[in-house]
Amino acid sequence: MTPRHGGVTTGSDFMKRLSFTFCCIAGIISTGCSWYLPQGQTIQSEELRPYTQCTFADGLQIVALDSLPPGVTTRSVETATGKKMIPMLAGVRVMFAYPHTDFFANVKAERLPASQYPTLKRVLTDSFDYLCAQSPSFSINTGVGSLLHGLDVRGSDRDKLEGSTLGIYLIFDDNKQVVTTIYLLNQEPQKRKFQTMNEYRRLRDQFLSRYASCIAGKP
Repeated sequence: MTPRHGGVTTGSDFMKRLSFTFCCIAGIISTGCSWYLPQGQTIQSEELRPYTQCTFADGLQIVALDSLPPGVTTRSVETATGKKMIPMLAGVRVMFAYPHTDFFANVKAERLPASQYPTLKRVLTDSFDYLCAQSPSFSINTGVGSLLHGLDVRGSDRDKLEGSTLGIYLIFDDNKQVVTTIYLLNQEPQKRKFQTMNEYRRLRDQFLSRYASCIAGKP
């Protein structure tokens, strides 16, 4: 069955652990992720506004935008030493798609408390490394570099066009204390922009570079 904008099929056990850690990846493009309000809600944090206003020359568009509901202030992540709690001051989810295709990227940007940011960043990177290390179908993208437009970036991708999620990336904006989790999505061949891994990697690199430039405030 072809996945539509209403949902994506859940993948491996690794994806299930990422679901727990990064808030509802199993419902990556569904309305079931209760951490986010219905589309059209006002963005409450000015620091997060650049994450919701990026434009792309290749036709990629923002097609859905949600905010954290009132009262949601923490989420949990899984690490090698157990579950850790991440406090959040604000959050948005931004969905991207090319025309006439299903979703290409699911992006969650969260503003963290400045006083705890260095510690929380270590927890999030430890969690990312821990989960990626447990999946042989994912490989760390060493080519992305540690810095992209002045932002701290790390990521991992599948080696084949399989599963519901092909890539997972973290972007840290240390100046604004914002962490962004990016899920690059797989779809049925007729409903995605790419047909090979090389095409996926090209679109991935274009997206990461352009989105990082938007976050960094560069035209």
